[in-house]
Amino acid sequence: MAEAIAQELGCEAVDVKKETPDVSGVELLIVGSGEYGWIHKTLQGFLDRLQPSSNKKAAVFATAAGPKPKCICVIQEALETKGYKVISSFKCRGQLLFFLNRGHPTEDDLKNAKAFASDLKKKIGD
Repeated sequence: MAEAIAQELGCEAVDVKKETPDVSGVELLIVGSGEYGWIHKTLQGFLDRLQPSSNKKAAVFATAAGPKPKCICVIQEALETKGYKVISSFKCRGQLLFFLNRGHPTEDDLKNAKAFASDLKKKIGD
């Protein structure tokens, strides 16, 4: 999902479990996660260490087995607490274990993620 969004925006997707990105120069911060009933501790740590901002925009995405991923609200609240203006969010079904929502994200899910990214470009004026 992150790769599809990044590809559409012409930027790099970074896995915060593998590296800590420098977001000081970004115009739009996009944060996403799978829904596991909680926020992964590495992502929570990234959000906790994020420097406050008064003029940056953000967007949130999630994949989830259920229809209403809680992690979108948790990530959005964390970003807004740091002063980011969350301008959009996106969700799609995600596979849970080996049986629920098998095959997700689908090609249609990835197309929708790219459409989400394209819409973000319009919202930030690129």
